[in-house]
Amino acid sequence: MKYIYAVCFLLLVCGCHKENDTPVVLPARTLLVYLGGDNNLDAETYDKLVQIKNGWEDGTDGNIIVYQDTPFKDSPRLMEIDGKSEKGYITIHTYDQENSASPQVLKRVINDVTRLYPAKSYGLIVFSHGSGWLPPHTLVNGSRSIIIDNDNEMEITDFAMALPDHLFEFIIFEACNMAGIEVAYELRNKAAYIMASSAPVVSPGFTPIYAGSISCLLEENADLQKFAENYFHYWNLMEGDKRSATISIIKTAGLSNLANLIRQINTEASGSFLPVGNLQNYDGVLKAPFYFFDFAQYYQSLSDENTYNALQECISQCVVYKRNTPFYATEEGTFPITAFSGMTTFIMQRELNYLNEEYTKLQWYKDINTHSVSYTHLRAHETRG
Repeated sequence: MKYIYAVCFLLLVCGCHKENDTPVVLPARTLLVYLGGDNNLDAETYDKLVQIKNGWEDGTDGNIIVYQDTPFKDSPRLMEIDGKSEKGYITIHTYDQENSASPQVLKRVINDVTRLYPAKSYGLIVFSHGSGWLPPHTLVNGSRSIIIDNDNEMEITDFAMALPDHLFEFIIFEACNMAGIEVAYELRNKAAYIMASSAPVVSPGFTPIYAGSISCLLEENADLQKFAENYFHYWNLMEGDKRSATISIIKTAGLSNLANLIRQINTEASGSFLPVGNLQNYDGVLKAPFYFFDFAQYYQSLSDENTYNALQECISQCVVYKRNTPFYATEEGTFPITAFSGMTTFIMQRELNYLNEEYTKLQWYKDINTHSVSYTHLRAHETRG
């Protein structure tokens, strides 16, 4: 009888467990908006928060989580956008004063978000100053890197290490000069798509389109192209130096093939010095040094016709969307755009010894060269045109 009772008890427990074990249905996407505003962009973070709240639609199958860091006005905080609340958001957590340009902080925020708001997929928007792959404190007119917090900056290798592999469906940079091949290649195992600007971003960037466009990023199949088009069309309708925008969507799956082809081009190219002053750049300054050159235009100068046709095809597999205004603008003036492939590249130059050496540490550099050699033995370029 004891055995019979035991079996009946087990059947009863299993039956009750089965009835109460309802499957967990995850939302389509959790979108993390990382506002690194502990710098002179702090006021913009509040404007962006307002527009993001205005873009929330009831019934959306997803979450928008905003991390905001500003200089002492408010403590760094993590917020859930919620249209039903009085403020339009709920503060999930308030942190002590911290360095939002620290990869450890970024990693902790991502872990908090994925733990509290699990979803089928994730997206990331990063807002702050930006300067592509360049090491901290490179730019004379204001150092930027990827995220800046007072005197602290995050560079691309640290940013990549803070991100789990293959977590994000897309990463969107609302920051200057982030559409570099070096950035995309470093993040090729972090996200399926990268959206960024080759040129400096005119303030206030995405703020005017968030209300009408952020819902595109929460759809099960995120409509990245619609979001990018809305941004481009907004600025393309402006007049004067406000008519300034470049935007591209880079599919990371094709970047390995592109690296293989560039390695072939580098191997076959002559060792002669090439002046770079006449190439399209996106630095937005009047005189050298220049750091951001149009990717396709540069490698066209190193290729024969057949190789360049293959390069164009390979680029088209990576850059799946790109748009540009006729000019781009910075504080130093407006600059014509005569070549736009949707990606930029750094070119080693004789007078940039430190940057040349730092460049050799990037995964892009390592994969487009057949063997490791000191930068001093590589073909360097003259800046003057």
